[in-house]
Amino acid sequence: MYNCDHYDNEPYYEPTIADEILIEFQQKMKDALLENVKLDIKNIKIENEKLKQENTYLKSEINKIEQKERDLETKKLNLERQVKNERLAKLMADFQVIMYRPDRISVKLPKCDKCDGNRKIKFISPLSKIMYESCTCDVSKSVYNVEEYICTEFRLNRDNNKMLMWYKMKQSDDYDYASYRSGSSDLAESIYKDGMKFENLDKGYTYFKSKDDCQKYCDYLNRDINEDEVELLD
Repeated sequence: MYNCDHYDNEPYYEPTIADEILIEFQQKMKDALLENVKLDIKNIKIENEKLKQENTYLKSEINKIEQKERDLETKKLNLERQVKNERLAKLMADFQVIMYRPDRISVKLPKCDKCDGNRKIKFISPLSKIMYESCTCDVSKSVYNVEEYICTEFRLNRDNNKMLMWYKMKQSDDYDYASYRSGSSDLAESIYKDGMKFENLDKGYTYFKSKDDCQKYCDYLNRDINEDEVELLD
């Protein structure tokens, strides 16, 4: 309905029942659409959560499979190494000889109470700078310790009347050439025998069949060192 009394002489239309029904319908459509959107979002969230759980499960299964593959590869390598070691041990069964020899290791004098944990003493320089110097207790000594050696190479000499054998220091319990340090010795001239005097032995090339005999020789070499006055270095 047209109303001429509206301010500023502008026409005013009174909403009809049809207009109200249309507006109400539009609002219901908006509300219904909004509910559908909310429901869709909720469903999407639920689906995403399921996908996350499935993804986590799949990742876990993949990790299990990869771990099994790694375990199988490790077992394969260990088996190959075992077969290799057994074959090598069998080939050298008649010639494999374990012996012992003194080896030098570093030791330090006891730490005093004037320095820090690194045996350093802090002082202030003439320029007022904080500086450090080694403490007088930071002194190393060499002592002899029993080391195990194994024969890894052997052959006859040029005259074919003497067997020459080379020994390498054992670094681990795994029998692998990479686990031994180079070292050689002529078996006929450098094997300790009962009755030999320690003072006549060449400590760098003399090998002992007995670990106890080698330890006695090390004690002889270390006779001037008091074990209570030194500490082993790492």
